[in-house]
Amino acid sequence: MNNTFVKYKDLLTIKDYNKETDKEEFVLIPLEDELVFGRYQKSRNMLEYGQQIAIRKTVYNMLIEVAKKLKLSYPNYKLIVAFGYRDMKKQKKFFNEILEKVKDKFDDEMEMLEYIHEKIAVPEVSGHTTGGAVDVAIYDSQENKMLDYGTDILDYNTNKCYYISDEITETERENRELLRNIMVNEGFAPYDGEWWHFSYGDKEWAFYYHKKEALYNQVDAERVFNKVSDKKF
Repeated sequence: MNNTFVKYKDLLTIKDYNKETDKEEFVLIPLEDELVFGRYQKSRNMLEYGQQIAIRKTVYNMLIEVAKKLKLSYPNYKLIVAFGYRDMKKQKKFFNEILEKVKDKFDDEMEMLEYIHEKIAVPEVSGHTTGGAVDVAIYDSQENKMLDYGTDILDYNTNKCYYISDEITETERENRELLRNIMVNEGFAPYDGEWWHFSYGDKEWAFYYHKKEALYNQVDAERVFNKVSDKKF
């Protein structure tokens, strides 16, 4: 495992979450927009709301601010979100699929969990199940495609998906740096194991920014349906 990755044991240090901020509603990302739009990537069957992606309202508003600042320097650029909230049932399903494949290869349980966590978060500390984590890239509306990052978004088939890689070009590296800089400057926490993954309010965000508690807890899909707002932004 890359030593720069936030580890499962790191996230276990964040034991609490703020019950007031956790009440925050969810919103659905528009399918078409000049600033931020959602385009579900079918790498796994994790779709929750038809073709729309649900995230926390504050996360969406932060993405809007990122996109506005991005357009000041790059008028043709906007943000594309490939994934947001994930149902805990699906998180556990994908986690258990890997667990069954590798459980006989490890004598140490923590070592095994760390190995799996690098591939998909251990459910109890997962960020996507809070609605605070997003998989995002910069989209060039003039070229009608995402910038070149060296891999497709959500492509886990190569170590090139790591933020730092010796196998990508200078242009690909610069595109990754641009994305990370604008997201971190707005208050998102990055994840070194996936160049596209950023979060706000989850345990990974709390650990990255040395917070004592997370803002959001994991939420069941039934609760998310009740919290989704159809308000137009």
